[in-house]
Amino acid sequence: MLYALPDHDVMENLMPGIRDQHLSADEALARLRAVPGLVPVAINPEGEGMLYFADIGDVPLVEWKYIYTIERLAKEGGIGEMFTTGLDLLERDDLITDSLVPQGFLFHVSRCGSTLLTKSLARSPKNVCINQGGPLQEGFWAVVTDHWQHQPEVNERNIRMFRNVVFLMSRRRRPEYERCFIKFISWNVIFMDFIRAAFPEVPIVYLYRDPAEVIATVLQETTAVLRAKGKLQSTMLTGKTPEETGVMNDAEYLAWCYAQYFRIARAVCAEDGNLSLLNYSSLKHQELYEDILDRGFNLRPDPEELELMRSQYRFYSKDDSDKTIFKPDSETLTEALSQKDRELVAQICQEGISRLNSSPQNLFPAG
Repeated sequence: MLYALPDHDVMENLMPGIRDQHLSADEALARLRAVPGLVPVAINPEGEGMLYFADIGDVPLVEWKYIYTIERLAKEGGIGEMFTTGLDLLERDDLITDSLVPQGFLFHVSRCGSTLLTKSLARSPKNVCINQGGPLQEGFWAVVTDHWQHQPEVNERNIRMFRNVVFLMSRRRRPEYERCFIKFISWNVIFMDFIRAAFPEVPIVYLYRDPAEVIATVLQETTAVLRAKGKLQSTMLTGKTPEETGVMNDAEYLAWCYAQYFRIARAVCAEDGNLSLLNYSSLKHQELYEDILDRGFNLRPDPEELELMRSQYRFYSKDDSDKTIFKPDSETLTEALSQKDRELVAQICQEGISRLNSSPQNLFPAG
């Protein structure tokens, strides 16, 4: 699956020859100002690092992941010019002027309705939604953590670079765009403090779900965090050593990841009144959708726009064709896990999820 692979490798396969078109920072800046459809599609963190750009024109980002829009355009011959440039471009103060300031950030635990919420927002022609955009998944973080050796420093250079990546992705490529929402990949929650420092004014919604249900669905497919098991990156994800994660089975490893995510979300909640919590058990009730937008993102669409966005509830969010009608997960979903694994997941995660459920910052607290 594309989303479980390094983004720069994917882009080099989708757009052969992209590395052959390497521009200086000044040359890249000139092209950005001339071509409003140019957006970053990946960051290669190796060596001094490279930023990959592709011209996607005014095509809306409606697929359930950013990378799938790029894949579709590449297959259709819909990519315009493409090139790479150095990461020094991101240090420019005068980089971009046609971008939207994000109206909301979405963080999540994985398989918890975050795609439903993001795709519902993307149904409005007024919204540009960056759904796990490649440059923000892994490449940028590998650079600012020196390949997972430490948390990113909250300094002027790093903050400027991060804001520039966001603004490059949120370019106002269509005249009707008024708002931008960004959904991060699940494990990016470990950088929530850094992201909050870069955009303190942007509302955040953290979505989560019973971790046993999450793990049961993840193990039916895959997840990018499994690539980190036994490696240095796994320490950031779990709080455990690479040696410890290397001997865990996938269910235990994922449980420690999710326990870490929950801990970080609670810690940010304690300091940030602009962060809301949302359990999948509440999100799945579409009668609560208007309230979620209002209290989570300060978004109050008119009735016609609201109904357009809410129509996403009728369809399975990971089928971009709208041909698959949504069906709730089976009540026996967690039976895919052994009894031993279910007990272990509960032992590792129960306190964390209970505290999220009862938090005053939960949009619909319970327990």
